[in-house]
Amino acid sequence: MATDQAPTLTADAARPALQFPPLARLRFELEAQDPIRLPDYAGSAWRGLLGHGLRRTACVTRQPTCAGCLLAQNCVYSTLFETPAAAAQAQDGYSAMPHPFVLDLDPSAPRTLAPGAPFELTIHLIGAAIAQAPYLIHALGLAGQQGFGSARGRFSITGVTRERVPGDGVWEQVYSARDGVYQPRDPAPLLPPPAPAKARLRLGTPLRIKRNGHFLGARDLTAADLVHALYRRLRTLAQLQGGAPANDPEWLDPRGFPRDPEALRLHAHWLRWHEWTRYSSRQDTLMQMGGLIGDITLDGPALPAIWPALWVGQWTHVGKGTAFGLGGYRIGEPADGAGH
Repeated sequence: MATDQAPTLTADAARPALQFPPLARLRFELEAQDPIRLPDYAGSAWRGLLGHGLRRTACVTRQPTCAGCLLAQNCVYSTLFETPAAAAQAQDGYSAMPHPFVLDLDPSAPRTLAPGAPFELTIHLIGAAIAQAPYLIHALGLAGQQGFGSARGRFSITGVTRERVPGDGVWEQVYSARDGVYQPRDPAPLLPPPAPAKARLRLGTPLRIKRNGHFLGARDLTAADLVHALYRRLRTLAQLQGGAPANDPEWLDPRGFPRDPEALRLHAHWLRWHEWTRYSSRQDTLMQMGGLIGDITLDGPALPAIWPALWVGQWTHVGKGTAFGLGGYRIGEPADGAGH
């Protein structure tokens, strides 16, 4: 029977999806075969293992470097790890293309593993990189045979799960080592929840943001520094990894960001510089990769406008060293009195 009653608006219809490249969070379920001791910050080690494994998987020319390789523009390895500069320069003069993956590491995870112990590695894939997930699974399997560190502690992949929607906490199996079959999923729309009155950010891995050529310390970081760095990263990813209309999202237009510092305020509950040193085999030297970790709150009348970027930034990270897992944060519930 016909009725004049208006249909109920669903939550998804009320919140249109953001125009942005697809995001996928993959959790690799691993098992130690030998005793393993992970470094204090394992991002560099994981990136190195993945890079070596993917190069063994994808490189057909066996050239020592990607420079001058005929296949560089179409190679999975170069796309993920050493994207040719020409591809970046074709997009508004960028000198380098941001990696379309992020290592999402848990700094509190155990570093010492006994044989048979389960552990995990979470990787976020962006845009076309999502289709390369089977290559990463194979590459990580090869890396597990090689092992970690000087002791060569080996591990194996038991399965891979994918979060149904970024941030919803529901993980679905897409790969099992028992049958060796990868089951792709269609990308889920990006639907940030409504903006809160205050956004509390927990900086879990070192945040490295520069202003005037210098990295910002705990006393220097402002809301404008954080948001400008985040907008630039998200816009670059959208332009280089997204197809129309995702490559030109209106919600990331920096011209809409107010200049009044009181429009968006940053309050540090605790914030400190955390130094991290890694060895670069390519440059044969130790490199300082420190940054800010801690707990901050953002509030002010401009928060609703920048809220979608803050929410998406949890999965893309922000600042320097995101391919190592740096610049990772999560948005939590503001504590009582937060921001005052």
